[in-house]
Amino acid sequence: MRSLRAIFRAFQGEEPLEFEGDFYRFSLLTDFFSPGPIEHPDIPVYVAGVNRGIARMAGEVCDGFHVHPLHSRRYLDEVLRPAIAEGARDAGRDPSAVALACPVFMIVGDTEEEREPQRLATRRQLSFYGSTPAYRRVFELHGFDDVGETLHRLQREGDTEGMAAAVTDEMLEAYAVTATWEELPRTLVERYEGAVDRIFPYSGQGVRLSDPVGRERWADVARRVRAG
Repeated sequence: MRSLRAIFRAFQGEEPLEFEGDFYRFSLLTDFFSPGPIEHPDIPVYVAGVNRGIARMAGEVCDGFHVHPLHSRRYLDEVLRPAIAEGARDAGRDPSAVALACPVFMIVGDTEEEREPQRLATRRQLSFYGSTPAYRRVFELHGFDDVGETLHRLQREGDTEGMAAAVTDEMLEAYAVTATWEELPRTLVERYEGAVDRIFPYSGQGVRLSDPVGRERWADVARRVRAG
């Protein structure tokens, strides 16, 4: 973050590039590599992560934190937001200066037939992320202690169907939002109000923005979420 700020100031011509950090040094900036000044130079810098360490670092020096799609409201409240606040306080910053952007697994449709393919796709995605050992804390917080190891083993065996089957309905309830189109805005507000600054859909199935009807549906959801 500090090195990026130094580079951005050098691009603006505010000072020569001469950054000396604990691990990196930046001091060479020729005209060929400098894009020059821009009209809006205060570019927010976010980091993305899952665990406490990087969340704490975001609180110390970043403008924002990009939450991993593998999360729950409880994980936000008990792990990520306290870590960000701790880092901010240690650096003499207000924790509210760090914005949280949050991708959300949304299983949305007015019938079970519409929702079922999305539910399966979400199981697959959650199982893929959950097989990463470093992400197990998200499962352990909810008492799914053995699932991470199971997913890691199944991934090594190439059993993707078994991985998806290991993600239970209870896990879907914790890590995804399931709703009809009418229910979705209220459900999102109820889950995320007071926890993050921005939410957006994260899924590979369902209604797409390339579909005019789908585009209007998502626009309606966005309007109603903004209205609270």
